Amino acid sequence: MSYADLSFSQWNALSDGAAGRLAQDIAARHELTVAAVRNTSYAGRSHRTALFDRGGMRFALVPGGRPALGYDAGRFRPGPRQTADYADSAAEFGLPSLTEYVEAMTSPVRDVDMPAMLVAVDAFDPCEIPLAPDDPRVRELVASAGGRVGGVRTVGSGGDGLTVEFDRTGQVVRARAIREVSYDEAMAGLASLGLRTATPDEWEWACGAGATTLFRWGDDCPDDGYPYDHRTGPHRQENLWGLAIGQDPYRHEVTTERTVVCGGDGGGATCGGSGFFLGWLTSATAYRDEDFGRWFASEDGYADEILTRPVVELG
Repeated sequence: MSYADLSFSQWNALSDGAAGRLAQDIAARHELTVAAVRNTSYAGRSHRTALFDRGGMRFALVPGGRPALGYDAGRFRPGPRQTADYADSAAEFGLPSLTEYVEAMTSPVRDVDMPAMLVAVDAFDPCEIPLAPDDPRVRELVASAGGRVGGVRTVGSGGDGLTVEFDRTGQVVRARAIREVSYDEAMAGLASLGLRTATPDEWEWACGAGATTLFRWGDDCPDDGYPYDHRTGPHRQENLWGLAIGQDPYRHEVTTERTVVCGGDGGGATCGGSGFFLGWLTSATAYRDEDFGRWFASEDGYADEILTRPVVELG
């Protein structure tokens, strides 16, 4: 059996020993290192997580199958606070019924054949260029700080997008420059690493891990702030696969379809004060803001980072 055919049920049915051997074989075939194989839980569900390292980037095994993706808004039973908060937003912005709006802002329900794959634990920004501590730009920025770098902190230079992080002794532990790149340049940068970004379907499967609720943790959401305001909570935790994904609507991710972004709306609902439920809806697994996606892909669209979710295909 090709590892791409490995399903969720098959993977979790393996003994610990067999799972460990399979992970080691996957690593050997794809020039990876096994970081961990462990049992995890998220939002009341359990799973065996396998993590791999590749050139400083961590990946998690995402099993395949034929999942139902998308969201059926007719199944949504909002709580009283969600209903009241949306009613205020609808009155202010002239929105349709809650069910209609959720349906319009989520992808349709569909069954998809999904291969097993390795998905990056964290989003990757091809705009980011690592710099050595002795790079002239880094040395110049350190000198301009005048030795005032005690403790763990970041010194940034807004003009050229340069950021340097120091440890408690004042030594440079990480330095990077941010450059503006186009969507095509970002995809080419991934390809040069032997990677590609996720498709919209892969992103949804990677984020929700088969959860049928509006959010990957359930249908409820806080009513006292936006996702950005809550530094803890299920949206900040790694999901069932072990991925840090869909945590901040300001950090939306591009996919293989140029007009489809996932995981957020660029912070539009939050920045615009649209209402807490609308702000949280941007964190829904199947959230799709088609207008934002088309604008982001147009000549008028811009961003100081293009986040991707790298994928390693399994053979």
